[in-house]
Amino acid sequence: MKILSFGEIIWDVFEDKKEIGGAPYNFAAHCSRLGAESFLVSCVGDDENGRQAITEARNAGIKCDYISVDRKRKTGVCNIVLENGKPKYFLESNTAYDNIPDSVIYGSFDALYMGTLALRSPQSRRSFEKILKYTDKKEVFFDVNFRSDLYTRELVDRLMRETTILKVSDEEIGFFGRRDPLHTVLDISAKYPKLKYICLTLGRDGAFVYDCRKRQMLCSEKPKGEVVSTVGAGDSFSACFLVNLLSGKDIGECLDRAVILSDFVVQNLGAVPNYDPQELFK
Repeated sequence: MKILSFGEIIWDVFEDKKEIGGAPYNFAAHCSRLGAESFLVSCVGDDENGRQAITEARNAGIKCDYISVDRKRKTGVCNIVLENGKPKYFLESNTAYDNIPDSVIYGSFDALYMGTLALRSPQSRRSFEKILKYTDKKEVFFDVNFRSDLYTRELVDRLMRETTILKVSDEEIGFFGRRDPLHTVLDISAKYPKLKYICLTLGRDGAFVYDCRKRQMLCSEKPKGEVVSTVGAGDSFSACFLVNLLSGKDIGECLDRAVILSDFVVQNLGAVPNYDPQELFK
């Protein structure tokens, strides 16, 4: 199983430490931990953070073939303040991941993962459009990951028209409509014909997945863990749902496993804490 992720590598800087992060990085790391061959298209600076980021990526099992080094811009940084376990993000601009160079990526992938943040710059958008056009992939996974005002409706609509699997949170679903979440999901499904599944995460209420072709909805159980930090929880959910789906598991099991993993993540500091999938899902 081969999964290609596109987007930012960022150092999440907390009050007392820093952690490697960025939604695509976290997602790619979880995919690798869950047994996939995980590739990341990104860019880091020619600085200590950049060198350390590549080392961390390799240690996480991420294939670094498509991670470039920018000699002019520094590696991305996001300053994070936790308020009642929920993160507030303060992103630096014009960093290396805003300048992901154009590249033609050969070979076939089981899935392409995308978000919105790295596409805030024209250069990275051009690079992504080339990948979207020329790279062979079976599924396109879109985790919207809205950050501040660093996206547009035109961009989201463009990505949605290519998406086969969408993950959106209860805090983000309002972007797509003012109706209740279930009816908004139905509206999304009707508008974008390529969609196969829509995952809506609901925080302490778990999650549900809507099968757009069968027109069926499945709900998870509520997570039970005590929340320490929600940083990276959505990324772990996305990776776990996709890897299990590509492995041939039924949708209900994909959903349940995704909630189990994200519940484990919120009980720990750090977006990709150590875990053994066989132990976690037994």
